[in-house]
Amino acid sequence: MKKKSAILVTEQQFKEVILKSIIDNPEKFVKSFFGDLFGTSDQDKSEDETDKEAGYSTAGDFQELDLNNPDDFKKYQQIADKFISTRSANLLGITGSMLANGAKTAYNNFKKYVPVELALAQLAQEGGFSTNPNARPIKTKNPFNVGNVDSGKNVFHNSIQSGIQSYYDLIARNYLTGGKTASDLLRNFVNSSGYRYAGDKNYEASLTKIANQVSNLA
Repeated sequence: MKKKSAILVTEQQFKEVILKSIIDNPEKFVKSFFGDLFGTSDQDKSEDETDKEAGYSTAGDFQELDLNNPDDFKKYQQIADKFISTRSANLLGITGSMLANGAKTAYNNFKKYVPVELALAQLAQEGGFSTNPNARPIKTKNPFNVGNVDSGKNVFHNSIQSGIQSYYDLIARNYLTGGKTASDLLRNFVNSSGYRYAGDKNYEASLTKIANQVSNLA
């Protein structure tokens, strides 16, 4: 049996602990503090550690940029352009500015921020960078495949920007609801009605891998 020991702290030390927990992350700090004192089992792992083992982003929520601020808008644009430059094809001519404009419009209309990491991950996963000119997202000018369902139904757009905007509006309006974050979607990509964005059971894992690649470019 593991030997137990008692640890005494002064009132001042206890106050300092409480103060630090308020300033920093309260839940995480308290878990860490008492874990150091009494030890923790595998069952006591934090959510961050569990997420890391599952392959999810462990940062919690993605950094939120103020797209109405010119500097933040430019940062969103630059991250997107940097990632786009790594793709082997870009038949639709998608730019970081197009994505930043889509995100800004959606934010101003729905007050929900769609992270550039999430958008680029879905853009890549949905075939927006396909090398095939006859691929659905390319020929429909619908790079995120919004409304292009497995039954064969397609949604065509008159412009690439329109196709991009349909994605941002959809995510902001129907997915980032009820306090749900982009990180939550990487765990279970369902909308407010419980419907999945894609039928692939590995969709979230694939998105997470790409989103983490984008994060490394930021």
